[in-house]
Amino acid sequence: MYRLVYVSSATVPFSKTDLVNLLDTSRRNNMRRNVTGMLLYKDGDFLQLIEGERQQVKDLFEHIKQDPRHENTIVIDEEDTEGRIFNDWSMGFRDLSDPEVHKLPGYSQYMNTPLVAESLAKHPSVALELLSMFKPLF
Repeated sequence: MYRLVYVSSATVPFSKTDLVNLLDTSRRNNMRRNVTGMLLYKDGDFLQLIEGERQQVKDLFEHIKQDPRHENTIVIDEEDTEGRIFNDWSMGFRDLSDPEVHKLPGYSQYMNTPLVAESLAKHPSVALELLSMFKPLF
């Protein structure tokens, strides 16, 4: 198993409809590739963890880097792992800008962490911890 975590910036802000469409397409494609993960979006920035077989993850990441909706795509962590963090999710998603996130059980100001490469690249464990907060509990 292989895990890759990256950040990127949207070239234009994503509406809720844009985000739902992105999630729908990602879930379908990821199921076909046997890739799972989590996508966080906040204030025009993405933080994503993708996991699966090494070549599948690498191929998907190359596709993501070519997507004109993203720029400043930077890998902040990648590693071989013994298993998945998000076993049953073809792609989990949260828009951290959404006021509804504040109502989630266990919400903390930690969720207001900026998703910018400069801060997360220096501390990849912060990115992994933030993503892991959304790991399914079932």
